[in-house]
Amino acid sequence: MVVGLGPRRRWKGVLVWVMALSMFLEVCQSQSIASKLKVKLKKQGAASASSSSLKEENGEWTFAWWEHTLQDVSTLTTTSFAGILLTLVMIGAATTVFLESKTEEDGILMDGLVANESLQKVEIGFEDIQITLKQKKQKEDRLILDGSIRGKALPGRMLAIMGPSGSGKSSLLHALGGKLKADAKITARGLRYVNGEAISGDSMIPAAFIEQDVNFFPHMTVKETLDFRVELKMGRKLTKDARDDLVQDLMEQLSLTKSANTIVGNAKIRGISGGEKKRLSIACEMIDSPPVIFLDEPTSGLDSYQAAQVVETMRALANSGKTVISVIHQPSQHIFAMFDDLLLLSEGKQMYFGEVGNVRSYIDGLGYSADSDTGTAEYVLESISGTILQEGTKSIADEGRAQSKSLVITESEPGSKKKVHHIMSKASRPASGLIRQFKILLNRSFHEVLRGKGAIVIKLVQQVTLGMIYGGIYSLGNNQASIQDRIGLISLIAIGTMNLACGATIRSFPKEKAIVTGEMGSNLYSTFPYFLAKAISEIPLIGVFSSVFGAIIYPLAGLQKGRFKQFLGFNTLHSIASEAVGLLIGSISANSDIAIALFPPIIVLNVIFDGKNISEESTPRLLKWIPKFGLVRWGFEGMALNEFSGLTFETSGPRRGPVAKTGEEALERFGLVGNSLRTVVNAQMTIISVCWLLSFMGLSLTGQKYEVMLEPENLIAGQK
Repeated sequence: MVVGLGPRRRWKGVLVWVMALSMFLEVCQSQSIASKLKVKLKKQGAASASSSSLKEENGEWTFAWWEHTLQDVSTLTTTSFAGILLTLVMIGAATTVFLESKTEEDGILMDGLVANESLQKVEIGFEDIQITLKQKKQKEDRLILDGSIRGKALPGRMLAIMGPSGSGKSSLLHALGGKLKADAKITARGLRYVNGEAISGDSMIPAAFIEQDVNFFPHMTVKETLDFRVELKMGRKLTKDARDDLVQDLMEQLSLTKSANTIVGNAKIRGISGGEKKRLSIACEMIDSPPVIFLDEPTSGLDSYQAAQVVETMRALANSGKTVISVIHQPSQHIFAMFDDLLLLSEGKQMYFGEVGNVRSYIDGLGYSADSDTGTAEYVLESISGTILQEGTKSIADEGRAQSKSLVITESEPGSKKKVHHIMSKASRPASGLIRQFKILLNRSFHEVLRGKGAIVIKLVQQVTLGMIYGGIYSLGNNQASIQDRIGLISLIAIGTMNLACGATIRSFPKEKAIVTGEMGSNLYSTFPYFLAKAISEIPLIGVFSSVFGAIIYPLAGLQKGRFKQFLGFNTLHSIASEAVGLLIGSISANSDIAIALFPPIIVLNVIFDGKNISEESTPRLLKWIPKFGLVRWGFEGMALNEFSGLTFETSGPRRGPVAKTGEEALERFGLVGNSLRTVVNAQMTIISVCWLLSFMGLSLTGQKYEVMLEPENLIAGQK
């Protein structure tokens, strides 16, 4: 066991961070030099314009100097942008290496313990579990679990956690598995044991945890979903043939062979059944064969046949030596009889812990009898739900507390806790390297994008419809009225492109984020390779949609001939920048509702500061930074500069303001002078880079965090 490996990897992360910071400072210095050159260029231009006595040869020299200086500025700007991109890549890599090295350093001993034979069969013990929800001022805190919860889950046996709705079943399950979501209002206390040894409050038990609602990428088949996870988890350990055999074994073990080539689907896309999806979620967690399995209401939403299939699968896993702990809601008598042990809860209190076969006689012994025709599961739930007598429920709770105190949870010595604290402190890092993760994730992203035929068709229809509407309304000529028409059309294109690209990403990305957050929480992969693959996979279709729109609008509206390729380039770049903003909003939003709520004000701000609705001088001081990052402004300005460059206009016909003979004069009329096409490109690329960086940071910082279980208050008081 090489304990020093973690610190060495951490120093690599620190070194890359230092290099990234140095690169960033160099970029800033380059930008400063570029700004100074631009100022000098403007002064030189003013001086040369004021001098009328320059000789011809001096005029030629001045022109050459201008061209040389412009080349220097362009080179510096391009270098600066390349530096920005390189800085983003290095920062992402540094963050990933640093976080993985920390996880590896803390988790090395745990990995060694998992490989040890002593953890092939795991006994989970727990006692004094208490979860408190802090209420608002002048209200007493609510006890979700009252601290009376004690019990054991043994290898080869299934423990059912049952109770009426709101009794704290799921909260207990998540607390035992270390998966209770962090919340400032929640406080969790209690002790947990693995094979009789106490573990720390931040320990992650080596277990599979199957949530009640598990989401998958809808367009991937069952086999592809398993292949993806096996490749990431076991890619370094197994050969290709061995990985294929493992996937086949998992599908056979969980009765998924018939649906192997069926897409998983979701609420809108028809796919596998609910029971098959539950079994698929179990298969995904059983790839590395963990010794413990936690399941949160695995039969909810299923019919009796599918529910029985899922529980039979759980029974088979328990028979193979696994420790199975499951919350079960209103089971049939057939399903109830498959469990070995039972923990009953009601209003956060423990009512019973013991074997399933003894629960009926236990309740009968307390003076509550039922007809022989009533199933045990139904009878037990009625007894503890207060439907018989409220006082009766209280007496059952009192007996349950007395019964739990007689349970022997552990016989370990007090000094063993510190030892296991280091062994079980953290989960292991992703099994695959960054490059392998990126390749696998990029392949999945491309498949998901290309297989979403419904979304592709809708977006194509949108582009075709907009192109025909704009092209049917606008017919551009070379008279003075066409100047205003061109400005109006280009402005509409910039706003419409942003609306479609940004809006589509805002609506879809939060749903995908919910899936990948769970996958990253399971250490399948890191944030950086995922985000890089996601950003790259969207670009090809953006280019296709922009080409379709451009091919329709350009000839119909009569835009300038010979500038079509440049128009496509600027429109595509504008779409990518808009999508990058959508990714940023989606990455920092908790759900799609919040993301959609943020979209209208962002649209309004971009339209206001688009370069022609408000002058730079009239912009409020606190908002002067917005035009520099305005999506509509740079998209509009780039397409306007491209369209008007080289145009000449007739002076006859109806006029709209001062006569403009050339495109440059028309641009000057609307205040669009002073920037070049290269400036627009650099501004758009800067927006993309900054949004990608902030999106990456948002995904990294908003990852799921879990509550640390504190020691029980009675134990703390005893230590004092």
